[in-house]
Amino acid sequence: MKSSWNRGAVAAGAVAVALTTGLGVAAVGMSGTAAARPIGPFDVGGAIEVEYDQAGGPGMFGDPTSPESDAAAGGKKQDFTNSISIYWTPATDAHSIGGAIRDKWRALGSESGVLKYPTVDEGATGKPGRFQHFQGGSIYWSIGSGTHMINGTIRDKYAAVGWENSPLGFPISDEANTNKGDARYMMFEGGAIYSSQKAGTHITWGAIRDEWVRNGAENGRYGYPTGDEYDYKGGKAQDFSGGKITWSPNS
Repeated sequence: MKSSWNRGAVAAGAVAVALTTGLGVAAVGMSGTAAARPIGPFDVGGAIEVEYDQAGGPGMFGDPTSPESDAAAGGKKQDFTNSISIYWTPATDAHSIGGAIRDKWRALGSESGVLKYPTVDEGATGKPGRFQHFQGGSIYWSIGSGTHMINGTIRDKYAAVGWENSPLGFPISDEANTNKGDARYMMFEGGAIYSSQKAGTHITWGAIRDEWVRNGAENGRYGYPTGDEYDYKGGKAQDFSGGKITWSPNS
């Protein structure tokens, strides 16, 4: 994933903001902060003010709808009229979050949930869409796939193959338990990732996945994938707990 992104237009509630770097970690909300200034009905100061100015100012955020307030784990936050908020902690600095990504994040418990605080501003993906990274994972959004969280070993696997630019594309579901309850999985535009303590974390996609699904997926004869797809006799193969599925261009 690129370390900086072009600012895009607001689409379907996903707010486009540019990544800002080099922000100071000045304490927010402390009395006597020299940089604090009134913007509309409330003051904006410290690292939150720096993020406000760097990420687009009033044209992006609008006026604050509340004063700066305490957030979980010693953080600070402030909300703005354009459905955007800025959150700050000493560990992450100040980052804006808005639109559909903020809605998803708040549904998952905001900074008190599994994702915790944002570590970057929202950015553009390699394909049309938006994403944001957090201390505990990521949220991805696109018009066709919706808004989904990804974290843990499944996120690690997704990152290793190139995020949304891989054949997997965007996530189309949140992570969930399998019917057996002994593994986790997540669906993507171009396949799926399955993760279990016994079998590891592996991708299924393409013609091999189609054959696996026809045979009942993890509930069928083949069970869970125990490795990723690999080259095999001029084609491809993948190993599962119940056997091997092969594919050749002439099949």
